[in-house]
Amino acid sequence: MATPADRLTSAPRSFTAPHVSAAAPGGWIACAAILVLSLVLFQLNVHHGMVVTPDSTRYMGISPIPYDAPVYHWMLVLPHALGMPLLTAASAWALVTLVANVILIFALIRRTAADWRYAAIGTALIALAPQFVSLHAAVISEPPFITFVLLTLWFTLDYFERGARRDLLIASLMLGMATLTRFTAPPIGAAVVLVILANPRLPFGRRIADSALFAIPGAALFFVWVVASTLTVGHSIGRELRFYGNMGPAQWWANLETTAAWLLPDAVPLALRVLLLVAVLGFAGWQFARQLAAWRRVRPDATPRDGGCDPRLAFSLMLGLSFVGYLAFVWLSTALEANLQFVGRYGFPAYVMLVMMVTAQASGLDQRLGGLRTIWLALAALAALVLVGHTVRTSARTYQVFREGIGFLSLEWRASPTIAAVEALPGNASLFSNGPEVVALLTQRSAQIVPQERLLRTNRPDPANPPEAQLARIRAQADAGLPVYVVCFDRIDWRFYLASEQRLKRDLSLEPAGAFADGRIYRVKATLHP
Repeated sequence: MATPADRLTSAPRSFTAPHVSAAAPGGWIACAAILVLSLVLFQLNVHHGMVVTPDSTRYMGISPIPYDAPVYHWMLVLPHALGMPLLTAASAWALVTLVANVILIFALIRRTAADWRYAAIGTALIALAPQFVSLHAAVISEPPFITFVLLTLWFTLDYFERGARRDLLIASLMLGMATLTRFTAPPIGAAVVLVILANPRLPFGRRIADSALFAIPGAALFFVWVVASTLTVGHSIGRELRFYGNMGPAQWWANLETTAAWLLPDAVPLALRVLLLVAVLGFAGWQFARQLAAWRRVRPDATPRDGGCDPRLAFSLMLGLSFVGYLAFVWLSTALEANLQFVGRYGFPAYVMLVMMVTAQASGLDQRLGGLRTIWLALAALAALVLVGHTVRTSARTYQVFREGIGFLSLEWRASPTIAAVEALPGNASLFSNGPEVVALLTQRSAQIVPQERLLRTNRPDPANPPEAQLARIRAQADAGLPVYVVCFDRIDWRFYLASEQRLKRDLSLEPAGAFADGRIYRVKATLHP
């Protein structure tokens, strides 16, 4: 006879709801409906073009600051090398990853919850989130990162259900690609290894061997790139293993607000949003502990029919460990890197993990028990509330983006009088700017960044390239007879690590060449000395 603890973790489907086949036609209709809605939202959000941010231009190769993880850069520049415009390549990949992510999220939840209705709700909670919509309309690496993570989970579930090491090898390579897309993937690999090691259905030696099979190919893929990149271009991960983090109480408070925004908009009091988030995390943690106990209780000779490898258990355990590890890894990054904060796009993969995990966990609640039915109803009510909030926020943001655009391709930037003046500068001019990437994007002219007084990631001067040396190189170009211009944009006001406009005017003897509503252009005056 099943104990109450058993019912908490792996109740038969007939106890939770009337039986609905996971492969029922309604499932595909629901998935198609969410996908069509996502495609409509995508089209509305790219009405004025893909969202291009400073980080976007790094992947596009038009920023003076190099990219870090290479896969998304390769996804853009390889089609470009064949003649496809960069933004066209970005749009094509955005569509591919959008379709893949919606289908994979739906398929993973349906596979583990064994009910397409849970899959529809969980997928809607993710696909209608304003962060999901905005990320997939942007030239940014999170969408392909999420795709590779979802593929890792899919093939790992294949391994747990079938025991085929081929699936584990494919999962390892997918994780390696995820790591080369964003460097935050290793905690997900650690989570999978821990679940493999905790699986009592296999002898301990087999668990060790399978863990190595999962860890080594993906890690080898990553480190081969690290070595090759270091030898060929002189950098790889772009970070030192030193604690440069400088987040204070205000930044940590902003991080809390960012995390609480996963569920409800800022108009809802922060205390209520945090309370609801803590409640969801409490439910997830409680179920995780029970599911781990059930996973460990499985007999070595059990079969999947006996519950020996319930995909819901494996899925929830991997996601629970990945969620904690991912957030810890990102927060550690804020300690290693100066001026790095937990902004929405960094944390959104954790939201995807949390929603899939809680949805799968909720599908296993035994509703014959009154207390668990109450919890299930509370989760359903919260899901409905979150969906309403997502719909309102996504609709409002989509309306604004459709009208005005956002990022460097917005109407405001395209109508910039300073940009128009830059286009009229001499063709042989050397350009320096606090926004060199927007100059490159909108004028098709190369530009360099103005001297940096300190490095963004360390908040310290670069001993190998002090600002005085940078200023001297600019003066040398002007002294050589080359027309050198400095372009300052008012809208780019976040680069506090650059030399100020006043310092540039003083140290470079700048002569005004034009003043506009959104910026100024100066010409560097030639001097008789370096």
